[in-house]
Amino acid sequence: MTKVVSGKAATLAQLVEAGFAVPNFFICDQSWSEIELQAEICTRLPLTTHFAVRSSALGEDSRTQSFAGQFYSAVGVPRMEVYAEVQKVVAAYQGRAGVVIVQEFIPSTASGVLFTDAGDGTMVMNANAGLCKSVVEGGSCDEYILGRDGGIYEQTIPVTKSNVHFTPAGQFVWQDNHSEALSRRQIEQVVTLGRLVEEFFDAPQDIEWCFLGTKLFLLQSRPITKQLVTEAVYFDSANIAESYSGIVLPLTYSFAQRVYRQVYIDFLQASGVSRKQLATHGYVFRNLLGCFHGRMYYNMNNWYRMAQFVPGYQRNKSNFELMITSRLSHSIRTTIKPGRLLRFCYPCIVFAKLCVFGHTNRRFERSVQASIAHLRSYDIPLLSIPDCLRLFRQLESGPLRRWYVTLENDFFVMTYLGILQKLIPAAEIQNKIIFESKATEQVAALQTLAHSFKCHADLWQAITTRDSVEYRRLLLVYPATYHLYTEYFSRFSGRFANELKLETRGLDEDVGTFLTVIEAYASYISPAVQTESGEVTPLSFTRRMSALYVLQKFKKYAAKREVYRLLRSTMFSLTRSLFTQVGKQLVVQGLLTSVDDVFYLTVDEILAYDDAVVLQRFDYSAIVRERRSAYDLHAEKNPPAHFVTTDNAVPAAASAGQALEVVSARGVSSGIIRGRVKVLKEFRMPEKIDFDILVTRHTDPGWTALIALSKGLVIEHGGVLSHASIIARELGIPAVIGVSGATDTFYDGQIIEVNGSDGTIRTITI
Repeated sequence: MTKVVSGKAATLAQLVEAGFAVPNFFICDQSWSEIELQAEICTRLPLTTHFAVRSSALGEDSRTQSFAGQFYSAVGVPRMEVYAEVQKVVAAYQGRAGVVIVQEFIPSTASGVLFTDAGDGTMVMNANAGLCKSVVEGGSCDEYILGRDGGIYEQTIPVTKSNVHFTPAGQFVWQDNHSEALSRRQIEQVVTLGRLVEEFFDAPQDIEWCFLGTKLFLLQSRPITKQLVTEAVYFDSANIAESYSGIVLPLTYSFAQRVYRQVYIDFLQASGVSRKQLATHGYVFRNLLGCFHGRMYYNMNNWYRMAQFVPGYQRNKSNFELMITSRLSHSIRTTIKPGRLLRFCYPCIVFAKLCVFGHTNRRFERSVQASIAHLRSYDIPLLSIPDCLRLFRQLESGPLRRWYVTLENDFFVMTYLGILQKLIPAAEIQNKIIFESKATEQVAALQTLAHSFKCHADLWQAITTRDSVEYRRLLLVYPATYHLYTEYFSRFSGRFANELKLETRGLDEDVGTFLTVIEAYASYISPAVQTESGEVTPLSFTRRMSALYVLQKFKKYAAKREVYRLLRSTMFSLTRSLFTQVGKQLVVQGLLTSVDDVFYLTVDEILAYDDAVVLQRFDYSAIVRERRSAYDLHAEKNPPAHFVTTDNAVPAAASAGQALEVVSARGVSSGIIRGRVKVLKEFRMPEKIDFDILVTRHTDPGWTALIALSKGLVIEHGGVLSHASIIARELGIPAVIGVSGATDTFYDGQIIEVNGSDGTIRTITI
């Protein structure tokens, strides 16, 4: 058989191998004689009387261009005329490289085309009785706007249509038709076929199909190069910037995509959504995130769609917006509907989860701790690349497949917070939702560790002079202090600034930063938690009791949320260690120049190392060089925190350092503080704590040590349940979030007054 070189032929060959019902075909190249062609017909399609002759030029039906309709093709061709039709296809190439498809012709009873993604979460189908000729040539036909489950949103059925049929005598006959071409069952069959093909190619497809009686055939498939509907897509950094602040390298972004996709699928499946429906709407989970100018964003359209899988969409949507403090709120078409059985059973499912969540939580934590212990039992710096990839796959198939439990906990947090907002005035909520968390334990552990270090003069001198070599030597001299040190890193090893960015060095690697933290905590004094003075709105007995019950539940699940975040930090830290070791081995093999180059690769590109054939396609060094250049440009940009775009167009970005006006603020931890500003656009531990108010773009749990050393916070991005908000309330530190452009507006040493109760910030002139 002639080698399939490109385009439509390669696509059809893949579809046949995957088991799709494609009419039988073979490939001939431009050099074949008529004798060779007829001999192949006798061998490959001996019983076929009429054929389809189709083009397959280089680049045809690719992801970037389709050439749809540009080259010659013919259907219903008698055997003795096939060679002449092949020559017409070759002539249409005008010297372009390509082959010709000779295929069994199907005299269809109904046919059409399907766009699996019109651009707004719907499918679009055009259909007619008979051959597809009337559809592709723009004649009147039935048109459907469909959900991915086959549900019909809109349909247009012309009163009169001209259909073309192929008779047994080999003639094309046009007939007028007044009825719908397809049954509901056939529509569902085509939609299912479209989803399967889209899933196979992992991209939206434009497919041509036909029925012969009850059998459905796939005639061809091409990637959609231009969607029918240009949907406005809303992107918001919201609280994702807390975990992934600033520039995020490709390895982190691709890993986050994999985690988000699988964890949310598992969460919804555990909530009663069927596997079939989740597979039907797989595009939602593949596109939960976006990356622009090297920064990560939520694709809000798909987060809203995800909220449609279970009953109570509007409530879920509002609670989600509240939880992440989204600055965007809009409506999208409801294209996903919970099944009838789920609508009936869902309250029972939620209640059952609440009843057994204590057991679920204990089992989950034991499982994750066991996985952490298992990974820590390996001496990672001695592992080979295959060993590292094997452990990574165990991580993905093990604890990460159970991580949906954390989302169930988030669901309870989100739900109880939404109820609280209805029971308690908004101005009083921040003073009610204070609770102890793992961050408080970390601050106490740092204090204890610092005091233990300070008890030993020689060890303390090594710390204050940043003599890391002497520090490491002396640490082993004092067993009790060393025990506290190892205990701290056992509990909080993954907790450091930008801890979820795989490219970030941990405190165990960055000794200088750790010693700076320790020195600061030697003189740290825990602040007295302050509460806001003023009248409290009186509530009825029933409402007060309800509020107390809901508040208790909220604190329980919100505190557990912080526990999960610490576990997540540890898992990400171990993942980083595995990929760092991969980077070291790739350097040894000459495939990368430096270890840090590995963070410019994607997870799939690294996993390709296991496939020798695929690996040959990758030039790791070339990929890294190109991406490093792009990311150097990203560093010079200051993109918006939220924006609307179409066709994934990259939003405009201001130049780095461009000052922006303070436009909004929200108090999340009450109290008033006046003091000196320290602006940190990215995390670093100041050598001296000579400031009162920390001003920054984002924080994550790894900022805990620095937050606790501050007396006030001004943060550009975050939410009422962001880590900074929780810690600020817990430690009694006045805090304001959502201060757009704060790091460009305020400057080091400036005196400002922060009111965490009403969200106002005043500049003080001395």
